[in-house]
Amino acid sequence: MTGKIRFGRIQYLNVLPIYYALENLFSENGFELVSGTPAELNARMRQNQVDAGSISAMEYGSRPQDYLLLPNLSISSRGPVRSVLLCSRVPAAALDGRPVLLSAHSASGAALLKVLMTELYGAKPIYRQGPVSAAEGTEYDGVLAIGDEALQLQAQGTWPHILDLGAAWQELSSLPFVFGVWAVRRDYAAAWPEKTAAMHRLLLRSRDWGLGALPELSRLAAASLRRPVSQLLSYFQQLDYSLGPEHEKGLLTFFTHLHNLGELAEIPELAYFQ
Repeated sequence: MTGKIRFGRIQYLNVLPIYYALENLFSENGFELVSGTPAELNARMRQNQVDAGSISAMEYGSRPQDYLLLPNLSISSRGPVRSVLLCSRVPAAALDGRPVLLSAHSASGAALLKVLMTELYGAKPIYRQGPVSAAEGTEYDGVLAIGDEALQLQAQGTWPHILDLGAAWQELSSLPFVFGVWAVRRDYAAAWPEKTAAMHRLLLRSRDWGLGALPELSRLAAASLRRPVSQLLSYFQQLDYSLGPEHEKGLLTFFTHLHNLGELAEIPELAYFQ
């Protein structure tokens, strides 16, 4: 392939600081953005419909032989994340044997919930996957929501118990949790290293611009979402878009828990695009 790099972009609010300058200010045009939920982008990367971009940490952990991580980029939290939430009718520890709906858009969040339920609360709910809207009735005692859907559910205030999975992971491990990473398919990186490197540099420039303009981005988001600017600014400031040694330790700790639960066949190494 000699055309533009097909680059996956999560369609949620949480990546606005990374992509705003890329989409609106920079003149470079060597890429084609492909938007979708985390689950959709995972599938497109897996099926070679996207060359690089956002994937869940769980997707990387399941198929490390297919991907190389793009350095110094992630969607992480050091404590509360606000947009990966377990909403339930009873406290988390009381969900043992009860039905919990997992958002069909989630991969890392769903895997993290299983770790937390086992390791932190000693509970084994009955997990089912589907659209978050299916939890509006009485069939489910809990629902895992991510991204904009989680923000909306919390704002509605209809669930008596809200567990922030980022905060619960911090309680369990005292480490950052990496929900998503940026990666490139190994075959694409081998064939087009210059294009991959150029896109990586552009993405870092865009992120750095966005982190320096969080108040402005919060005002833009508030106007479209009809939410207080201060609320959105606080949300952005709680997110972490880097990927350093502590994040790596958090990732490998997460993968170790999943391996112990039988969710991963092996604990993957973290391999980076150079």
